[in-house]
Amino acid sequence: MSSPDRDEENERSQTNRSDNDNKSEEGTESEKPKETEESEDSNGMVVFTYDDSPIEDYTQTFSIHQEYEVPGNAAVNPGQMGSSDSYLTPDQLEEMVDAGWDVLSHTYKHRALGKIRLDQSLEPGDERVYVDRNRHGRFDEDPLVIFDEENRIATEVAGRGSNDTGEFIELTNSVSTYISDTGYTKYPEWKIQEVLEKTDTQLAEWGFDVSGFVYPYGRYDGVAEEIVRDHYDAVVNHRWGGGLNEIEGLDPTTMRRMYIEEDAASEEDIEVFLDKAVENDVLAIFGAHSQYETMTEERTRFTIESVLARDLEITTLSEAMTRIN
Repeated sequence: MSSPDRDEENERSQTNRSDNDNKSEEGTESEKPKETEESEDSNGMVVFTYDDSPIEDYTQTFSIHQEYEVPGNAAVNPGQMGSSDSYLTPDQLEEMVDAGWDVLSHTYKHRALGKIRLDQSLEPGDERVYVDRNRHGRFDEDPLVIFDEENRIATEVAGRGSNDTGEFIELTNSVSTYISDTGYTKYPEWKIQEVLEKTDTQLAEWGFDVSGFVYPYGRYDGVAEEIVRDHYDAVVNHRWGGGLNEIEGLDPTTMRRMYIEEDAASEEDIEVFLDKAVENDVLAIFGAHSQYETMTEERTRFTIESVLARDLEITTLSEAMTRIN
């Protein structure tokens, strides 16, 4: 099984590049940082991030990192942790943190925070909205805003599904206003704030510090981007693609990462990426999903060994930010 998060990010980056400007709804400049402090004999820093808090982060990925005595970063969903054998428990995450890992927020239950484009216009009386992806329909009774350049509707989610027409979200009430097919669905700002605060509160109650943020499904579009960047000091998937983040003038809330699953990158791709990391003054960031069959033990080992062979240092996000700033 491939990663829906990564596949969705890639698809949107290719087909909806203009959406990333967020012109209809809405960075900050950062001072030039001091020269990066790296450990002796290091050619730079590399950060490994793993999403979704699956049990494989502990049973597979953490074990491999321990063999090489290098840390990683777990982007977790505390609302799912411990809910079944498929997810990390707080105790397992604590063991990882005690071994040097960082914890990143990936929202409470993996909600897609950014806006999502409509596939069809909405007519008065409609109770179903067709969308590019029905991510906003995962949780019944979630508040939802549907809008275009002229109109705006506040409603709630009643369910979701798909048919021959496409993916859709069921609404609790029929709409009273026309919304064109250039419109979007999104969460209201207060809901996005609530999700982020609930995530951090639960992690804090378990005793974990949060070092940064990873957008679920890569859905960063719209006002969510502004709220996330105000809430966290570092974001590792601000946009799709890249992963070589120039240190000079770096704004940590606008960083990118490279996916390293076998269906996302070849061994040659990883080696070329790391060669560029050696040649340039950058912070290199990798992203992966331990639970997918394309993130094999062999791929994890190959990537770690390729980093170490180039005298690059594998570090946590918080340590990298401390050295850079």
